[in-house]
Amino acid sequence: MSPRTHLDDTPRQARIDGFTHGGEGVARIDGKAVFVAGALPEETVTLEVVDDRKRWARARLLEVVEPSPDRVEPPCPYVPDCGGCDLQHASVEAQRRLKTRVVIEQLTRLGRLEDPPVEPCRAVGPATGYRMQARLHADDDGRLGFHRAGSDEVVAIDTCLVLRAETQALRETVGDATGADEVTVRAHQDQAVATIAPGPGPLELPDGTFDLRLEQPDGTAVAMRGTGEVTVEVAGLELTVPADAFFQVGPDAAAALVTHVLEAATGTSDDGLDGLEVWDLYAGVGLLSLPLARAGGHVLAVEGHAAAARAAADNAAANGLDIEVVTGPVGRVVGRIQRGEDARPQPDVVVLDPPRVGAGERTVADLLALAPRRIVYVACDPAALARDANHLVTGGYRLRRAVPLDLFPMTHHVEVVATFEAQMV
Repeated sequence: MSPRTHLDDTPRQARIDGFTHGGEGVARIDGKAVFVAGALPEETVTLEVVDDRKRWARARLLEVVEPSPDRVEPPCPYVPDCGGCDLQHASVEAQRRLKTRVVIEQLTRLGRLEDPPVEPCRAVGPATGYRMQARLHADDDGRLGFHRAGSDEVVAIDTCLVLRAETQALRETVGDATGADEVTVRAHQDQAVATIAPGPGPLELPDGTFDLRLEQPDGTAVAMRGTGEVTVEVAGLELTVPADAFFQVGPDAAAALVTHVLEAATGTSDDGLDGLEVWDLYAGVGLLSLPLARAGGHVLAVEGHAAAARAAADNAAANGLDIEVVTGPVGRVVGRIQRGEDARPQPDVVVLDPPRVGAGERTVADLLALAPRRIVYVACDPAALARDANHLVTGGYRLRRAVPLDLFPMTHHVEVVATFEAQMV
């Protein structure tokens, strides 16, 4: 066994030759991978090691000696203090190339797929002003902002570059004098809702025409004013979203997902999903379930969040569509069906949009046993997609196509719509 290479904190120059799925540049020093936030591939930088581990280290960027041609001046004055947008130092086109690279590398290394069919990352809407929602934290003086990267320290921010105009306006109306510990804002067109989490001191509820909710110690919220819902039109369908239910970062992102998931789910069929059994797992408020039903599928929507599941059923009824909604943890529901404890027709197409941790080996194994002809996987983390893709491919599916979508410009985050098809025996 080779001795451990120790890297001290002496400033040194290094060449950046890699890029992580967390948005950091990677240098190699004495054979050890060193992660450098704010650095881009093909740059020579001066760095200082701040965290030295057995197999890797993390360093602070001190100076860019030879910049990449992709480097730009960040448009936001809070960079690099704010940890929210970690790729503003790269051009928008370069950000998408890096995201494509990350998806390919994760599927190759973690997923163990050879030459995965990954398409170039696609632009979705504007590069700024796209977020309809955000969770802000208060600093010691009550000013709202976002966490510094890798820290609980709050960077006070008056104007956020990636918020939509109506969301930014709501943040300004709420202000910094509420005494709140955290404030969640969501706004779309003329609808707005703020959720206030009290701090340790007195609370001053803000005035305004927006809906207001007060978060309780157990995480639930009490409506102080209005219902806390917003209604968003996506692909010709109206979706009502409760304040505590997940929804995509903005309407452009939601519409792009609908388009690409429908394209993947229907494949080359001219008949859409007519007569097919379609499962939408982690269905949320029905963003994908409703378009799948409109395309002719017999849709089973499974969602663990009770308020979101109720909204999915209500949204389907309001749009004149027929779907079945089951409320419960996806893994448990799929497992019961696979074991025959809940008798249902086997799915022809499964759409799953799991949280950042992925679907997991157990749920994937149950889906493999149910043998749908096509699985459309919507991933918000390339590493989780790669792990689940390895199980799917090992279990007899092939990855036909992976389409990265730039739903979160200025950040390292990327959404991927991946299509898996059962191999012919």
